[in-house]
Amino acid sequence: MDGTAGIQPDVSIDDILRDAVDPTTAPVDGRTARAQRTRDAIVDACLELVGEDDVRPTGPRVASRAGVSVRSVFQHFDDLESLYAAVSERSTARVAPLIVPIDASLSLDERILSLVGQRARVLELISPVCRAASVHAPFSAELRRRLHEGHEAMRMHAVSVFEPELSALSAGRREQFEDVIDTATSWPNWNVLRTFQGRSVERAAQTVELMLRSLLVGVDAAD
Repeated sequence: MDGTAGIQPDVSIDDILRDAVDPTTAPVDGRTARAQRTRDAIVDACLELVGEDDVRPTGPRVASRAGVSVRSVFQHFDDLESLYAAVSERSTARVAPLIVPIDASLSLDERILSLVGQRARVLELISPVCRAASVHAPFSAELRRRLHEGHEAMRMHAVSVFEPELSALSAGRREQFEDVIDTATSWPNWNVLRTFQGRSVERAAQTVELMLRSLLVGVDAAD
C-alpha cells in the first residue's frame, strides 16, 4: 500500500485493443478507472495515517499522503464521515480472510489455542482503525452501525467455537458464558492489555487464553 505516489494510469494491451474496436467507450472507461484509482489512493492514504496513530486525519493530510488535491478528496467523498466509513469497510475486507471457522470436533485445548491465535492477529491488525473509530463513532451513526455489526460478527464467531461446552448450559447461564467469551476475545479487552497494561502481543494472547480456560474447563460443573 503506497499512498505517497501520484495516481498513474495502468494501460494494458487489452485496453488498447478494446479502445480500437469501440473508441467511443474509451474516455468513459478511462475516467471511471482513474476515478476508482484516485478513490482507492485516498482510502489507502487515510488508512496509512490511522496506522501511524493519526486518529483524526484531516482532508489536507489525507490529500498530501495520497498525492492528490484536497478538492479531489471531497469530490470522491461528501465529507470526512463518508471517507472514514470507506476506511472501515476496507479494513473489514482486509481482516475477513483471517477469520475462519474452527472445527468444533477439536479438543477444547486445541480450540482455545486456535481462537486465541486467530484473534491476536486480527485484533492487532484492526487496533489502529478501532482507536480512530472510537474517537469518531459518537458523532457518526454510520460508524456506530459498522462497529456494532463488526462486534456482533466477532461475537458469533467466538461463541460458535465453544458450542459443545455451551450446549450443556441452561439458557440464562449460557448467555452469561457467551458474554464472558465475547468480552475476553474483544478488541476493548485487547486494547486494555496492549495499550493500558503495556503487554506484548504474546503476553496479551496468553492472558486471553487464561481467561477462556478459567471459564470453560469443567464447564459442565459450573451449571
